[in-house]
Amino acid sequence: MTAVEPNQKVLVVDDDEPLARVMARTLRSRGFECDVALTGAEARALLQKKDYAVALLDVKLPDESGYTLLEELRLTRPDTAVVMVSGVDDAELGKAALEHGAYAYHVKPVGATQLYLLVVNNLQRRNRDLDHRASVNRLEGMVQERTQQMRRAAELQTGLLPVSPFRGQGFEIAAHFTAAREISGDFYDWYPARSGRMVLSVGDVMGKGLQASLMMATARAALRGVADVQPLDAALSQAAAVMSAALEVNHAYVTAFHCTFDPHSGAVEYVDAGHGHVRVLRGSKSQELLAERSAPIGIFPEGKFATGALTLAQGDALVVFSDGLLDLRPDLATKDVMLPAEVRKATSAEEMVELLSRGAGERQLTDDVTVVALRRA
Repeated sequence: MTAVEPNQKVLVVDDDEPLARVMARTLRSRGFECDVALTGAEARALLQKKDYAVALLDVKLPDESGYTLLEELRLTRPDTAVVMVSGVDDAELGKAALEHGAYAYHVKPVGATQLYLLVVNNLQRRNRDLDHRASVNRLEGMVQERTQQMRRAAELQTGLLPVSPFRGQGFEIAAHFTAAREISGDFYDWYPARSGRMVLSVGDVMGKGLQASLMMATARAALRGVADVQPLDAALSQAAAVMSAALEVNHAYVTAFHCTFDPHSGAVEYVDAGHGHVRVLRGSKSQELLAERSAPIGIFPEGKFATGALTLAQGDALVVFSDGLLDLRPDLATKDVMLPAEVRKATSAEEMVELLSRGAGERQLTDDVTVVALRRA
């Protein structure tokens, strides 16, 4: 026999007082706390004082229809399992009861064992419903909390990016960034080194989501930590060593373009660690690709990084983008193809990145889109 849990109150609402009293005595003898109401008004008065787990509700009451009280209970006491009880064996009445939210429809007379099982079965169903509802609420709460955490993480990640555009004496740097998800594995960064040169980095961590974003922060911090290390290949090797443990644990790697720029001479030193998406615009009419390229950071533990050099004349620009841009501009996958004429004719770095990234915010992206341009005025 099923044990009765404590404080499982039952309300019997029936205008047949002798029957109602018998039902109440039977349930009390089985361990339930049970009250009796002979009218809808009496039932409401009791419901204002107590919460009932189960209500046995007669279809026909002297002051109103049991269906009216059923609808009211569904609104005001949704946790109460209501069982409609009637002296009429009518399928339509039973169907109406279930459609109005009753757990069951039972026809009188009700024997002692039958009454007990009727209450216990619907009580168990009610408890399962409450458990399910609580689980759903917990899940919704977890989803909401995670959404808020991801939103805060995205805000923090965006806050790490330098403000675009940056205008220095004789040059400009600008960037565009659109994440495919809440947070991203792409990053860009620029800042002045103690040597007077500008340091510029663009990176892409393998993967997406939270793991990639954490690795992005690690990579950015590692590259910042070697801003004044010379030569540049030694700086990249030192930064790679800092990242290595985290990359190994996460089975990840980072592609990065890292360079320093002398605003006075236009000289650029760079390391392209598996990034590849770099164009050097010579005015508005010609374009060059970089000569030196190395493996991504994290692919080879003892890997070496090749350093390249170039010089930007006035009106030249260095354009770097992540592979997410290729979803918007598939033509850029062919490196020998010139960047669009409107980009080459742009008179500022800001205009260049705006033209290249146009439409990124209006599409469902499969990868993050990052575009950075360094232009010498």
